[in-house]
Amino acid sequence: MRHNSTLKHLLAMGYATVVTVSALAQSQSTNLSGTIKSEKDEMVVGASVVAIHMPTGIRRSSTSDASGKFAIPDMLTGGPFTVQISQPGFRPQVVTNVFLTVDKPVQLDFTLMPDVVAVGTRRADRTLLESAVPVDVIDMRELATTVPQTDLTQVLHYAVPSFNSTRQTSADGADHVDPISLRGLAPDQALVLVNGKRYHTTGLINLLGSRGVGSVNYDLNAFSSNALDRVEILRDGAAAQYGSDAIAGVINLNLKSDNHGGNALLNTGVTGKGDGFTSLLSLNRGMHLGKRGFLNVTAEGDYRGATTRGAGQRDIRSWPVFSYDPQEEADRLKASGKTYEDFRQVNGDAKIHNLRGSYNLSLPLSKTSDKSRFYSFGGYNWRRGQAVAPWVLPASAEVDIEEGIYPNGYQPHINSHVQDGTAVAGLAFGLGQWSLDVSHVLGANRMRYDLSNSLNSSLGAASPREFKAGGFQFMQNVSNVTVSRLFPKVLAGTNVAFGSEFRADHYEIVAGEEASWKDYGRGKVGASAGSQGFIGFDPTSAVAGTRTNTSAFVDAEADVTKAWTVGTALRYENYSDFGSAFIYKVSSRLQLGKKIAVRAAYNTGFRAPALQQVFYRQLTLLPTSNGNVYSGIFNNQSDVAQAAGIGRLRPEKSRNVSAGIIFTPSPKFTFTADAYQIAIDDRIILSGIFGYDSTGTRAAFNQALVRANADNAQFFTNAVDSRTRGLDLVATYRNSLGRGMLNVSLAANFNQTSIRRLKVPVAFQPLQTDNLPGNDYIDQRQLSLIETGNPNSKIILNTGYEVGKFNVLLRNVYFGQVKTYDFNFDPLEEGSVYMVFRPKTSTDLLVTFKPAKAVMLTAGVNNLLDVYPDDTYTAAYKNGRPPVGFKSFADFNSYFENKYGRPSNLPYDFDILPYQSQQMSFNGRFFYLKAAYTIGL
Repeated sequence: MRHNSTLKHLLAMGYATVVTVSALAQSQSTNLSGTIKSEKDEMVVGASVVAIHMPTGIRRSSTSDASGKFAIPDMLTGGPFTVQISQPGFRPQVVTNVFLTVDKPVQLDFTLMPDVVAVGTRRADRTLLESAVPVDVIDMRELATTVPQTDLTQVLHYAVPSFNSTRQTSADGADHVDPISLRGLAPDQALVLVNGKRYHTTGLINLLGSRGVGSVNYDLNAFSSNALDRVEILRDGAAAQYGSDAIAGVINLNLKSDNHGGNALLNTGVTGKGDGFTSLLSLNRGMHLGKRGFLNVTAEGDYRGATTRGAGQRDIRSWPVFSYDPQEEADRLKASGKTYEDFRQVNGDAKIHNLRGSYNLSLPLSKTSDKSRFYSFGGYNWRRGQAVAPWVLPASAEVDIEEGIYPNGYQPHINSHVQDGTAVAGLAFGLGQWSLDVSHVLGANRMRYDLSNSLNSSLGAASPREFKAGGFQFMQNVSNVTVSRLFPKVLAGTNVAFGSEFRADHYEIVAGEEASWKDYGRGKVGASAGSQGFIGFDPTSAVAGTRTNTSAFVDAEADVTKAWTVGTALRYENYSDFGSAFIYKVSSRLQLGKKIAVRAAYNTGFRAPALQQVFYRQLTLLPTSNGNVYSGIFNNQSDVAQAAGIGRLRPEKSRNVSAGIIFTPSPKFTFTADAYQIAIDDRIILSGIFGYDSTGTRAAFNQALVRANADNAQFFTNAVDSRTRGLDLVATYRNSLGRGMLNVSLAANFNQTSIRRLKVPVAFQPLQTDNLPGNDYIDQRQLSLIETGNPNSKIILNTGYEVGKFNVLLRNVYFGQVKTYDFNFDPLEEGSVYMVFRPKTSTDLLVTFKPAKAVMLTAGVNNLLDVYPDDTYTAAYKNGRPPVGFKSFADFNSYFENKYGRPSNLPYDFDILPYQSQQMSFNGRFFYLKAAYTIGL
């Protein structure tokens, strides 16, 4: 909060903004007036001024005139009053504890600070509504202390229509690191910044989940929501400005920079089913460093309990315990003294423990100027997670059951140990009219797996139950130099920036202990090697790779007139492993009148193949109805990939065009609409699953599979050209209503992706064009996840009402339809079923109460109406269609039973994993309480 000069002496005494005069009889009246200007001493016209008499809730309002002046006559004397100032393009300001005296008009002078954005422009004075490209600014100070969600990915999932992040289940590492998506694209097609500096990705590649399969993710949950001032989401391509990955846009996390005060935040909650208990304690504190420096620190610990949904009843077609024969199954269950409830599959959120810490520091290097300063910021996250794999049961994996250890089967636990850290140090100098910023960023992510309640069945009775399965780590070093200057008299104002960047990446896979991957041959005939649930990384998978990148850029943004802005950016990058790229961006914004403006942009972009995609290699145990199979993901340097004719990975290339309108008819109402098209060539995806080729066409590939001890193989490949089209709408309205203030916002994203071209190696072209759609080079599920795996629309309606000490918010989030093919683990030549997940709406109700100035209490319900997404078998499966070539499910089921000698078990795992992680959480209703204590008020 920033205050006018007449109140500074009160601030020095430790008070909040206060105007103190003696209180007289409430029946008398006086006047409240003042002026509103910007930090450039320009008068702000049309700003909304609302004065609230706190004891009665009576509100009086006014707006500033052409001279920036406002006046509210006939005000009640006494108090306290709260005065709120708001104007589009500026950060709102609130003055509390204002007392009025009869016949003594009170003059309040306000200086509003622009709501400056840090992404999409290198001008230091560009506000949100002045931006030539669309930017969402999310106030984390408010959301962190009120909304049901605590993880940053989930906070943004329910706040930003173009951003999606659904927690995964039974997806190995993705259970522990939430994948993200911006504008329907993959996690690694957006760029994440922290305080404007590049943030590193994780070492994890998403493999088994529904979101971002084959892509590398960012771990946004490494940062506490309570540590952030706000999150800026640039919804436009920006690779020319920031480098590789910024195809869909940029997510910039702004850490708090307060030099005083802070807060303590306590959160607890539980689902309506009594599981998924959460608790969080977060502490934030701002401190002075000298007169103008600051240090802001946040420390946080949280716990999230596991959840399970669906009935415990197993279906004999999918996952019986002892036998696929109904009578034998019943007899053996009875003999064992067990019921299906004893074999209930844990299938929801993983259990997670988090410890987080972050800091943000700035220290002026001059006693008289803020132009030269040293800055540093960073954070560290320690995470321990526990997810589960499907049960290993006698019916489907008799050879992997050791009667002396787990006579009736076992449910392996996949445990993760994640450490994520980043540290930034930099110097900012004022060189006359020029500004120089020099910084270095070090970021690292480390993930290790260990298995419990597991078995290496090839060891028989000698097998341990716990294993260290290895893992991976990724490190990134970025050195950056940026020079910029604003020329205020060139045209109507021109900003020029140029600079260079050097980046070094290092990726490594670490082998697990021997028992986690080795085949000892001491168990039953055909017993699987390695730890059940997640086979460890073997020594042949243990690789390390590095890459360097050097880039240079120039960025210019000019106000041709006060109403017309144009901008351009050029960037050249050179990589040590695949060559160079030259990209550019142009943008423009035209103010057509006081109330309406238009904007447009065109840019080219690219995304370099991640080192994780270049080097990743692992054998994975895939549980199928016929037992476990070894499916290998082989990197492009491997013998298997070379035998298959898979070429080296190339960069993805993009072309992004957008156009929008900004309409601000009054300070109370704003509306923006932005349409976009993103064309991406050579998208990197994970191929289909290929087994032994019985036709002999790929003889060299067959031999390579045998040498690798794998049943199936997959590869990363530049196989798809895609086009994404969409529309973003944002409308906000704020106005007095009765004794309170009504706040309404409506935001929506409509999005559609289509595959324009498939690129298939010669040896695999017959697969992609034959009549066996389930065994394609690029499988059905991958293609459907790209085209229709994200909600085709997402609409968020917030309706809030503030009155006195209470604030009530009703939030509705509409998740559009999702359509995907099911998994094809076997893989079946016929392919799999096509499922349709119908639109769903989640409703949140939040009630906030401020019993004292420094205390805020929130009680609420997430998913008030207990809405669940369509389950795979009773809804999504029946709303979809059978595999290609079959007229009905009845026809397919009859064909399946005749060919395979058993009833169809599709969709896969429909009884033990009844929900897929597509649109929204399937935990149902969630009750929570939050308490926040603000320090320093």
